[in-house]
Amino acid sequence: MHRPRWTALGLACLLTPGVLSAQQARNQRIAAAQQAYQEFDTGRALELLRAALNPREGPQDSAWAYGVQLLGQIVAESGDTAQANTWFRWAFRLAPSTPIDSVNFLPDVVQAMRRARTGAAPSAGDVVSRTTWEWGVGAPAGQGRLQILAPRVTAPLNALVRGVGVVQSGQTITAAAGSYDIEAAAEGFLPTQLRREILPGVVTVVELNLLPVSAGVLASNVRTAAFARLVPLTVRRFQSDSTCATGAMVGRGLVLTSYAAIRGAERVGAVVGSQRFGDEIRVLAWDAARNLAVLQLPVTAGDSLPVAPQVAPGQFVWALGFPTCQSPSDTRSRLGAAVQPALELADSLRDAEHAGPLINGDGQLVGLVTGSRTAVPLSAVQTLLDAARRQVAAPQKLTVAQVALRENHAYGSVAITADATGVTARITPLETWQWPGLAWSGTLPRTFSGPMGRYQLDVQFPGQASRRLQVTIRAGAAERFPVATQVAGGPGPQVQPARKRGFPWPIALIGVGGAGAAAFLLLGGKQPPVDNGGSGTGSLVILIPQQ
Repeated sequence: MHRPRWTALGLACLLTPGVLSAQQARNQRIAAAQQAYQEFDTGRALELLRAALNPREGPQDSAWAYGVQLLGQIVAESGDTAQANTWFRWAFRLAPSTPIDSVNFLPDVVQAMRRARTGAAPSAGDVVSRTTWEWGVGAPAGQGRLQILAPRVTAPLNALVRGVGVVQSGQTITAAAGSYDIEAAAEGFLPTQLRREILPGVVTVVELNLLPVSAGVLASNVRTAAFARLVPLTVRRFQSDSTCATGAMVGRGLVLTSYAAIRGAERVGAVVGSQRFGDEIRVLAWDAARNLAVLQLPVTAGDSLPVAPQVAPGQFVWALGFPTCQSPSDTRSRLGAAVQPALELADSLRDAEHAGPLINGDGQLVGLVTGSRTAVPLSAVQTLLDAARRQVAAPQKLTVAQVALRENHAYGSVAITADATGVTARITPLETWQWPGLAWSGTLPRTFSGPMGRYQLDVQFPGQASRRLQVTIRAGAAERFPVATQVAGGPGPQVQPARKRGFPWPIALIGVGGAGAAAFLLLGGKQPPVDNGGSGTGSLVILIPQQ
């Protein structure tokens, strides 16, 4: 039996001036429980810990987290791992940043805590519910109670507790300790679902505040006005099919979009009304880390999306986009509990990779979609817009292709072939500027397109051991990489990539020194990549077509 030592927690339990008496008593209980556990008095330790973990007894700090893990270990050692896992999931749902002590506790307990952290993922109903707990209420051994309240819902509310039954608002049920899925609905209100834990000897009180159906409807006139201020984008990368993205007019000629929309592009097209733009488009500012970019189009008219004055958790929002580059589409979601540093969405978005702005029911800009459950908040958008407006009058501005080179995201391709059938391969990006979504696995032959840099290639010939190779993609270059069957007893073939054709789009050289200095100032002093003989930092190459 592993007995955790009383280390840093002992310091946390020292009384300091200004600490509330409830927290003092809580920390003393945890310390006493630790002592009882060391003396093999597990019954007394559990009694003290159950009382100490009451959220009303003090904050969910490191001392509280230690108590959770100690209680779970004691319960697990008694053979009730299911109850231990329930306590762990409850702790992470209450305090997602709860630390895990991997030094003083059993490895199985540490692994259970890590699984519980994943199992306590947010629910859609979190933003329309409030959960509290009533400690010390009698219940059969191993059981707890669940109470459903809905004081602000004007129609009768029914909640289906999976595995238990239907509970009406105001009712309380008794059930075995565990995690339960709850589906709540009332006539005239939008239904929701959430997941909550029932703890032994505790009443879990869930207060629901369902939203009326009208709050989840985007008025047709608001939708029409919003789409009139959007810009369909067509993005082309080297030897890749064109993709569709969405931008939003945020000023005279300024278009806000995600950096992922233009990442690695050699050309982008835009449509504003009856006008089409391509080579004239410039990038005024971008932030690869925050996934934002601001483009400039040579237009003098066009309305901008109004900006929302504030956002609030649970508020309905709509992601707008052009999945086919032409047909408009909107997907409804709700803002989650977190609005900084990123907007958390309570509901997954459809076609998030093609979406652009996130608006509220009044058609005001709330943020920019960056993933199925995430968006960039207005604070970050405003910062980038300020930088873009300072560049409007700049004499030199970058194209999307130049930005791709600047960030080492310019695309190239490599055709990987094998001299046998049934050969499989896996490609894994190796550079820091590449992203995990580039990984690929399948059967050869394969023409792989991606941003410049090194990639790991694992090749599996039938009947042979897997081989690990490395390929390098160069910006704007189409190359071949043949892989041959290994001869038994001999060295593997030396494969040299053969360049097929060079960079397809020339960049005019207007004074190397002047252009370099202008790009340096425009990009906020960020240094261009340096070719240091294959270190993986990339290089900036300007090719002049031969006459």
